[in-house]
Amino acid sequence: MMLVERDRHLAQLSGLLEDCLRGAGSVVVVRGPVAVGKTELLHTFAERVAGPRVRFLSAAAAPAEQHLPLGLVGQLLHGAGPGYAERVETALGAGARTDGRAGPRVPQEVARVLLDMSAGRPLLIGVDDVYHADPDSLQCLLFLARRLRRSRIMLVLTDQDRCGSARPGPHTELSRHPYGHQIRLDPLTCDGVAALLAQELDAHVAHSLAPAAAAVTRGNPLLVRALAADWEAAARAPGREPPRELVVHHRFAERVVTCLHRLEPDALTVARAVAVLGEPSGADPVARLGGLGRVETGALLELLDEAGVLSRGRYRHPVARAAVLRDLAAHERADWHRRAARLLHADGGRPTAIADHLLAAGSADEPWASAVLQESAASATAGGELDFALDCLELAHTLADDEQERAMSRAVLAEAEWRIDPARAVRHLGQLTDAGQRGLLPGRHALATLEYLLWHGRPDEAATALTRISAARDAAEAPDGRETRAGAGTGLGADPVAQALPAFVGPAELDDVRACLELCYPGRRRTADTGTGAGGPSLVRAALDAVRGDGGVVGEHVWQGLRPRVPLSRLALGLLALARPERLLRDAPWCLPLLEDAAGSDEPHWPGLLTAARADAARLRGELPAAAELASAALREHSRSSWGVLIGAPLACLLTVAVETGRFEEAAAQLAMPVPGALLQTPFGLRYLLARGHYHLAVDRPYAALSDFQTCGQLLREWSDDGPWQLPWRIDAAQALLRLGRRAEAHTLLGEQLDGPAADDPVTLGRALRQLAAAVEPHERPTLLGDAVEALQAGGDRLELAHALADLALAHHAVGDSRRARPALRRAWRAARECHADRLVKSLLPGLPDRSPDAAGGGPAALDEERAADLSAAEYRVGSLAAQGHSNRQIAGRLCITVSTVEQHLTQVYRKLGVRSRTDLPVFLQVDDTRTIMLPDPATTP
Repeated sequence: MMLVERDRHLAQLSGLLEDCLRGAGSVVVVRGPVAVGKTELLHTFAERVAGPRVRFLSAAAAPAEQHLPLGLVGQLLHGAGPGYAERVETALGAGARTDGRAGPRVPQEVARVLLDMSAGRPLLIGVDDVYHADPDSLQCLLFLARRLRRSRIMLVLTDQDRCGSARPGPHTELSRHPYGHQIRLDPLTCDGVAALLAQELDAHVAHSLAPAAAAVTRGNPLLVRALAADWEAAARAPGREPPRELVVHHRFAERVVTCLHRLEPDALTVARAVAVLGEPSGADPVARLGGLGRVETGALLELLDEAGVLSRGRYRHPVARAAVLRDLAAHERADWHRRAARLLHADGGRPTAIADHLLAAGSADEPWASAVLQESAASATAGGELDFALDCLELAHTLADDEQERAMSRAVLAEAEWRIDPARAVRHLGQLTDAGQRGLLPGRHALATLEYLLWHGRPDEAATALTRISAARDAAEAPDGRETRAGAGTGLGADPVAQALPAFVGPAELDDVRACLELCYPGRRRTADTGTGAGGPSLVRAALDAVRGDGGVVGEHVWQGLRPRVPLSRLALGLLALARPERLLRDAPWCLPLLEDAAGSDEPHWPGLLTAARADAARLRGELPAAAELASAALREHSRSSWGVLIGAPLACLLTVAVETGRFEEAAAQLAMPVPGALLQTPFGLRYLLARGHYHLAVDRPYAALSDFQTCGQLLREWSDDGPWQLPWRIDAAQALLRLGRRAEAHTLLGEQLDGPAADDPVTLGRALRQLAAAVEPHERPTLLGDAVEALQAGGDRLELAHALADLALAHHAVGDSRRARPALRRAWRAARECHADRLVKSLLPGLPDRSPDAAGGGPAALDEERAADLSAAEYRVGSLAAQGHSNRQIAGRLCITVSTVEQHLTQVYRKLGVRSRTDLPVFLQVDDTRTIMLPDPATTP
């Protein structure tokens, strides 16, 4: 309480004591909510007045002594002196009943002893927490109180508000006596809270914290002091600045529990019921959960509100609720939550609220518990609360009491864990595979299990399960007494799998999964026979085959048909398994919306896969920094174990970028990380091998590089998937062979590559021609490299273009044509610099004709680009070819115009760009298809 209020109450008590000294005894009852300062007021008053003039006898009642007859009286007379103590003991012995309780004459004898004691010196009797007094002691006090009017005894009792108590407080009887007085202590106001905090904390801090502290405690002084202690402890923490806001921590939690235990047991029961229910639900549910009457519960809720613990039926702060729950023993808390779950279920409560209590209990013996948990999990999953859903499914699985239900609950649990982290579903794969073989899983969960197996590198189990599912379906659809071709000889005609699948799995769905199996694990192609099926090939297979390059035409209309019918995971997994990601970007742009949709789905691992696909796209465009950032971001989004075999994609991208940028230590660190054993059974493994091979080449390990490239070719042959149009590993192997000086072998491999479909893609053609140039005589190289440059320009691969231009510059220099070598070298350096291919940039720097700001892309070069905008399309085309080193006659032949026309256009180009000759033409002039036109010959134009 505030100092002003305390002083006023002390003055009132002092006045009553003066009357007592003059022979006018009195009874004072100090009342108020729990921990409001009643005990403090009593002790402060006693310390001021006790001494030679006034004898002070005190006692404090406690709940543990309520059943001890006259225990409180014994405390009072403990220091009364030998003569008085003997009289009391004699009276108690003479008046004791056979049941141990005090007889009717005991209160009279106790009162006589106290009155005689006050005859010599006035007596101040203080009894704290009188509401906990044992009945016999309370009768003695009341008996004495009725005889104090003309005595020198002042009786001060502290009593607590007990709304709803079945036992009336002493103030009820004492209030009718004219010498009876009451002092009411109320909770602190906000100003009082500030004043109390200021006793413990800095005045400015106290003033700033007071409103929040008042809201949390309702002015309960004990709780306010606890908040001050919590704030001070936080401010003293080493290495931390003093907090700017209220701190609600351990001390506050302890004091809340202390307050509740000072209340009567029913109030504590209500407080626990509110803590368990957790939500404001009114007096009725609290009463039923606590086993109390509704009216009594309502009064007790008001009492807890006045005590500063509750506000409108809920805890003022979550720390208080948590402290009350912790105060319960583990088995008691579990029992409370089980009863709360039963109560809410009987009232038709929300399934998620019931599930909360079942989870807190950790078990349930109700037949409806499993269904409620699964319904809550589904609702939580839809709302994005995956951790809560997972907890519900874990408990539901433990409650399952038969094999079918356990298998289903495990499948649902695995699906939820898969959505959170694919690595967490691994622990279920063995049981799920077994359950699928025994026909305990419906089709949707059986197919989901196959996807988990594919993801985590277990193709053998996936292929076996797929064959069995297919055979079981065919057996189930066969006429009575017959087996289909797929089930013949397997004994699956009566297999329980056949009973579970037909209503859930169609032939197209099986073919979807088979298509993913074959694309992710080409070595398993056509090993999991799905039967003939009436449905024919699925849309997923058609789409994947078309993107893969196995024929077929697919486009936007197929994408529109796939979206509502096919699970995103099934198609996206197949698309991302492409050994050549450029096909996805070049031949099937309609697939990109699919990946975007997958990234926006409620499965957290798909955004990482989309990021990996974007990293590949950036690398193919020559945007090396962006590719590195995207690939690193993809790996940061999930643990390595969560990626499964798909980790080969971002790893390959990171390795390639690290090699091109010269960060070999970073590449070595990536290679030192473990990868799944099944990685090399997948196209992701091929990409990883190729990237690792190029690292070996960069660090001068050509034999190791050749081994990786040849391993790619061997795997492709084993998969019956080898061909120049699939994965051009021959180009990389030829590069390693050339490093070893084995030109003939390299020439043979490159010939095989170029003998494939010539129109495969210009990038592959350009790469093959570039390596072929290194395998022929020097005088043959410029022509091959010129064709390679042109192909790579058309394909848009800027990084490969930079390498080809560098080789072209070296080829021109080798044959003594420095006039053409110089612009090619400058173009190579500029292209490598734009890609941030630092390794190539450093290798070209010594050969640059100058290192002026022009070469670095600043100064006049920027002005040249502005002037180039003034060029007509024809002038730009001629200037571009001239900048590449073509002669006027070559340009005329290529564009089907006369040499004179070429000279006229070049004159205009020189004038507009402010240069004197073709060797001064800026290197940014490149073939641009959007500006390419066929130039007519002025001599033949009418």
